[in-house]
Amino acid sequence: MVSNHSLSDSVPRNVGQGEAAPNDPQQIVARLLQKLRTDRITYFPVRHHSPACAALIETWILENKPASILVEGPSNFNSRINLLTDDDCKCPVALFTNFIDKKERLQKLILKDCPPRFSAYYPFCDYSPELVALRSGRKIGARLQFIDLQYGEMILNQYRVQKKPEDEIVHIDSLAEDEHLKKSRYIQSLSRELGCRDFDELWDHLFEAGRETLSVEAFIDRLTTYCAMARLEYTQRDLEVDGTIAREACMAAAIVEELENNCGGKILVVTGGFHTVALPDLVEQKVERPKKIEFTDDEQGMWLMRFSFDRLDSLAGYSAGMPSPAFYDRLWHSERSSENATARIRESERAGADFIVEISRRTRELMLPNLITTPDSIAALQMAKQLANLRGHPWPMREDVLDGIRSCCVKGEVNVEGAALSTIVRQVMAGDRIGELPPGCDSPPIVDDFYREAKRFKIALDRVEHKEFSLDLYRNANHRYVSRFFHRLSSLNVPFARFVDGPDFVHGMRLDLIIERWETNWSPNVESGLIEASTFGTTIEEAAATHLQTQLANLEDNSQGRSSATAVELLIKACRLGLHTQSLKMVPLIDIHIAEDPLVSSAISALSQLELLLQAREPLEASHLTAVPQLMQAAYHRACHLLSDTARCPADRVEEFVAALKILREIVNSDSNEFDIDLFFSGLNSIINCPPHEAQSMLVGAAAGILYGESRIDHEKLIAIVCGYLGGTNNDPKKTAGILRGLLTTACEIAWQVAEIIQSIDAQFQTWEEETFLNLLPELRLAFSLLTPSDISRVAEKVSNVYEGAELGPLVHYEIAEGDLQLGLTLNDRVLKILEADGIRE
Repeated sequence: MVSNHSLSDSVPRNVGQGEAAPNDPQQIVARLLQKLRTDRITYFPVRHHSPACAALIETWILENKPASILVEGPSNFNSRINLLTDDDCKCPVALFTNFIDKKERLQKLILKDCPPRFSAYYPFCDYSPELVALRSGRKIGARLQFIDLQYGEMILNQYRVQKKPEDEIVHIDSLAEDEHLKKSRYIQSLSRELGCRDFDELWDHLFEAGRETLSVEAFIDRLTTYCAMARLEYTQRDLEVDGTIAREACMAAAIVEELENNCGGKILVVTGGFHTVALPDLVEQKVERPKKIEFTDDEQGMWLMRFSFDRLDSLAGYSAGMPSPAFYDRLWHSERSSENATARIRESERAGADFIVEISRRTRELMLPNLITTPDSIAALQMAKQLANLRGHPWPMREDVLDGIRSCCVKGEVNVEGAALSTIVRQVMAGDRIGELPPGCDSPPIVDDFYREAKRFKIALDRVEHKEFSLDLYRNANHRYVSRFFHRLSSLNVPFARFVDGPDFVHGMRLDLIIERWETNWSPNVESGLIEASTFGTTIEEAAATHLQTQLANLEDNSQGRSSATAVELLIKACRLGLHTQSLKMVPLIDIHIAEDPLVSSAISALSQLELLLQAREPLEASHLTAVPQLMQAAYHRACHLLSDTARCPADRVEEFVAALKILREIVNSDSNEFDIDLFFSGLNSIINCPPHEAQSMLVGAAAGILYGESRIDHEKLIAIVCGYLGGTNNDPKKTAGILRGLLTTACEIAWQVAEIIQSIDAQFQTWEEETFLNLLPELRLAFSLLTPSDISRVAEKVSNVYEGAELGPLVHYEIAEGDLQLGLTLNDRVLKILEADGIRE
């Protein structure tokens, strides 16, 4: 239950303030409030994407008509203010910026030809206070200015203070975060005190709903108090490390400069509330701006891009957003169309009702088991209104609407029946609107490269519709170029081409196919994705190459261990992307990973992938990789060397290693390969000779099966190995029966071709007491489940011969009616679902 206490009631007498915080928070807040408004300057604290802050800022600007409006945001964004405030700029949009450390300022380059790259968004919607301030300021002819550090300066300052080199090649930020407030213990405590569940509900209760009863000045004071109390928890060092101190020094210096040059006009400063509480004192002290850093054009980029509501939604992962942007956008526009407070309340109530109706319609459209009926919708709206009234809200806030839906529309467990409904609610409340850019917006070179490449490949982009492409990778060189173009876009997460079907050379699957099938769909999000990818390069090929290099950097990091399979997988990716220059550079790195790979399964997988690379010459065009045969020999020798200790592997690796042994056997027996086969058999002998108390029996059985199948051990040796495990003193059923499971995995034909095996197993069964047999039975069944029905029939015949032809009854039934078979399959499916629901089967 949300309480109606005021914020001032919650200011504590004593707060843990950190190293240099004053002793009396109330005095600090009172002194600060006196400095927020003077004849020359007004500091207006905001939360990013708050309709309440936006509405009051608009009111203040139109009433006071300041000469200058200074807004938090990188100062190099000033060149884009005209575009942002253009009437043809339709939100949501975002300013996107990147920084490439080409001058090695961060002390360390992971790859010499791949400097660290950083990028960040500054999203705007119609109710973003900063954008409303700029738009309103343009109407009255005010001087408009962003006053924060440039993005590159933020990055360099932050890492300089932390005194550590950058350990990432690519890093993406948001320039409008509320993390300081969200993590505040004071605000978390205040939420509990006022009966709010989280930061967002507390904000709505205090500010979105509270502004109806507050003047602009009272609202500013309330928000400043809220932010000031949260800031008292942070030490000077905390704020230096995350770059806050340097940013605020820059903003304060810009304010001082404007005060000195403004010729007496009023100044409005619009910044995040956490910064606002520090700025008056810094301006008073005339703090110096951090030393300005000059960047070349190829080090920093900046573009206005389309954004979308679903990406702006904080519930979808955007760290600085308000949740449910479509809901707040509707409130914003409803209020602006209202003539007075009564009409505003009526329109805001209608907004909540419209969302409930839309959610109800979606449930019927999708034929959900729990449809929201008209009576359900009416009840949910009534519940939302009553909750709003109980909580002191002038109209249903977001959580009031959600609680109404939860109470009246979820008719079972929230986590079960309500899961599908919750997804629909989030989607409807978030919205799917995409912004539009005004004429004259420039775009990064990678966008032009996309259109140029699409034209070269005759890919039509004149309509927003799905198109299908079938690409013959083996016989058509132009199709291979198109495939690489699509794969490059996919690797960069540009939402244009979706792989539908075809050979997967990276993972060695569906290699019998020669045609790749793709589905393309152009939308405004394609350009947004390309702008994001511009962090990696100016062309699609360069960006894909840089993206690949970020993965290579992780391989070069010794702390992550060596994996020849991963290294070769990247090599195949490079060939699939047509990045053959990069693939040549990877050969020495792969050689290192092979030599130091600790896992036999990884070395064998790498060997298999290298063999594939040789075979798939047309699609991958790997003929330039003349070192592949030498790499294959290195991987083979490494795998055989690792076999010597494979029997002692952890239990969770057993099945993985058995599968690897089967692959290695196939490779060794291939006519196209020339390997020293004795190395393989020597490794297998090491496995079967491992002491039983140390060995994984399934691996021993698999190795014995291969050796017997290749005539490297005889009947007597094989029977001795099997009976040694079946008749041993080990009490672990998995270890005892594992010998059979491994044997049948690599040489199932032994079960009916070698009569002595059946006889020896049967003789061993006779020595077991009933309890022992019952304990082993599940594992034995698992072992024999590897056999097909026809194999089982052959084994049954051999068992029958052991008992002089005794009738065992039919083991394979062919006379079952189709209806009975379908019933059996249905029952089996239901049983499996019950087991999954109970957590017994994954």
